[in-house]
Amino acid sequence: MLATMELIAIKTRRMEPPKDDLFAVLDESLAHVQEGDVVLISSKIVAIGEGRTVEASTVNKQELVEAEATLSIPRSYWKSPLTVVANAFIGTAGIDESNAGGYLVFLPEDPFASSKQIHTYLKERFNIHKVGVVVTDSHSQPLRRGALGISVGFWGFEPVVNHIGKEDLFGRALQIEQSNLVDGLAAAATLVMGEVDECQPVVIARNVPGLSWTEENRKDVSYVQPEDDTFRVLYEKYIK
Repeated sequence: MLATMELIAIKTRRMEPPKDDLFAVLDESLAHVQEGDVVLISSKIVAIGEGRTVEASTVNKQELVEAEATLSIPRSYWKSPLTVVANAFIGTAGIDESNAGGYLVFLPEDPFASSKQIHTYLKERFNIHKVGVVVTDSHSQPLRRGALGISVGFWGFEPVVNHIGKEDLFGRALQIEQSNLVDGLAAAATLVMGEVDECQPVVIARNVPGLSWTEENRKDVSYVQPEDDTFRVLYEKYIK
């Protein structure tokens, strides 16, 4: 019988822009990370740990959004463009001013490098070998209200579970089915983290089913390039 998956929210002290010590906060707050856990961390505290902030009153946010975005689609009916960053549609290119004390907080410079660094820290601190890390952010989906979590970087495990060739309940071989494990975990953990003043930017996912461990960068397994994207019709005319 499989163990029930748990999502354990970790309360931390408030991290202070423009730069604060992420690993000191993790030392203070993370007491028990076990073999086989996945640790999910808000991109905001990772970015503050890297000093990826700027005082809001000193800059033009819209110019920063355009500079940070991989793809920017103008919207005459909205105050900011629709933006792609970290291979996902994320509002204002991930630049956020909530819970930032008058600063704008960017995404981490390289969320996969950040994830790898945290992965190494966790292995060494807790003397474990199999542990996953996911850096999360929030985004919205077309035709749905509200935000949900998505991964912007990860390390330590395979992000996608391939079901092709397996049989369904009626013996039919699956043709294209795959499970997006990393973003499913990000969505669940972000719900537990909260969006307001909860100060729970770290979540431990325990007893996650379907995990396979790796020490390699698996970004290309998770990310789909525009030429292979079934949704590219929605944005391809804006690609330069």
